[in-house]
Amino acid sequence: MLYSRRQTLATAAEPNRPPGQLTRRVVASLLWQTSASIAGQAISWVSTLFVIRLLAPDDFGLMAMAGISIGFIMLIGDLGVGAVVVQAVALNRPQLQGLFTVALSSYCLGAAVAFASAPLAAAFFAEPRLMSIVRALSFSLIFAGLYAVPQSLMLRTLEFGRKAKIDVLSTLVSSISALTLALIGVGAWSLVGAALVGHAFKAVAFQVVRPCLFLPFTTFSELRGMVHFGGLITLDRILWFGYTNLDMTIAGRTLGGALVGVYSVALSLASIPLDKLMSIATQVSFSAFSRVQEDPGALRHGMLRALESVSLLAFPVFFGMAAVAPEAIATFLGSKWSDAVIPFQILCLALPFRAIGLLFAPALFGSGRPRMAAENNAIVLIVLSVALLVGARWGIAGLCIGWLVGYIPAFCVISYRTLAALEIHIGQVVTAIVSPLAATLAMGVGIVAARLLLAGALPTAMTLVSLSILGAGIYGALIAGFRPQAMRFFWTLGVEMMTRHEARTEVERCVGS
Repeated sequence: MLYSRRQTLATAAEPNRPPGQLTRRVVASLLWQTSASIAGQAISWVSTLFVIRLLAPDDFGLMAMAGISIGFIMLIGDLGVGAVVVQAVALNRPQLQGLFTVALSSYCLGAAVAFASAPLAAAFFAEPRLMSIVRALSFSLIFAGLYAVPQSLMLRTLEFGRKAKIDVLSTLVSSISALTLALIGVGAWSLVGAALVGHAFKAVAFQVVRPCLFLPFTTFSELRGMVHFGGLITLDRILWFGYTNLDMTIAGRTLGGALVGVYSVALSLASIPLDKLMSIATQVSFSAFSRVQEDPGALRHGMLRALESVSLLAFPVFFGMAAVAPEAIATFLGSKWSDAVIPFQILCLALPFRAIGLLFAPALFGSGRPRMAAENNAIVLIVLSVALLVGARWGIAGLCIGWLVGYIPAFCVISYRTLAALEIHIGQVVTAIVSPLAATLAMGVGIVAARLLLAGALPTAMTLVSLSILGAGIYGALIAGFRPQAMRFFWTLGVEMMTRHEARTEVERCVGS
């Protein structure tokens, strides 16, 4: 069993709660984080649309290439400390002190490595401008080290109300910074500045709301047993980073800055719902699964509900985005981004399956199976490496097709492995996703038919609105007819989102006496 089951309950531990109360807290957490994501996403989208019009594709290409090295260190920088804080059944003050020291020291070391290796990144991509950008972004790692543990403590205790407010404010501050710098005319540095401001704000805000600063701590005997779990988490993140950034690495080496910018924008726009909304599901589900790790039945029930909910949203959102892509990109980005339409559409076809696949790691982490999660990412990395390398021979479109034909077979394999480990029957999962998929395909057919009928009859923006309303109506009607219980579930969530407030909880400062 995991180390955490041999520990005694201490200051930061989550008390055992009745299943009904835990369910209500999970729903409240989802509502808070969803509300924050919607608000933050609206701010981000508005800012991004203005910034895209002010910057050139080459600027986004530079930021995308710089983000590979910084993003990798950011992902593994805490050495799994955040996941350890969330998953452990019990934590005491010396353990928290040691974990904070590990996270901050590791991120600071990562910042030094990123700063020193910036010339290598510039040489790899044959882009001298990358050196100064990577060095500037390295300071964001120090900020991340300051808020890693406080943020994880909020996830552990399901304090998503407080976290949501910080996330929204961080997005707002970052977006204002990006737009202001873009208007000044600093090019790619507007994106760099926005990233630094966002991380700095989080460092201050999380420490103010959940103070967790310690003096250096050098005795790590309290962390025995946590090292193995944290190491597997780090390995899993390395493999995940590998397969999610392999396409950008290949593109940066073979396509050139402008084409990388087009691909980066197509991928970024297509991934917005995945990055923003699925981060809610993974954060909340990991916290919830960790709290019921000793109750397999409750974990299975929660996993099935999560799979059904994500399927009901992911298929219509991503397939719908693909269906209206020509009108949407022309309306919001302008004609200079028309080359991004086809890559955007192809990527959207693979993203619903990625959204579902993102639920597997939280369930495996929460139930104490980080090794299987790492093995799953290794499988995806191997399959995608072949598909993307072959696809890159045909440019941006080939790279996107590589995502589609590479990820879906890998998804089938890791789904079978994960469901078997959690003792979930494959038939239950198929039942949960078939109806949303069928309704989404019908929606797509309706949108395509309507576009043919409306060809040239309306302005582009009006066509976009008409097709979007039609698609939502078709999907909603089909789900209401064949899965009314799902509609009632989301209606209930919507009502609670408008009327419910998160219960106030008293949380002990992790720097206690």
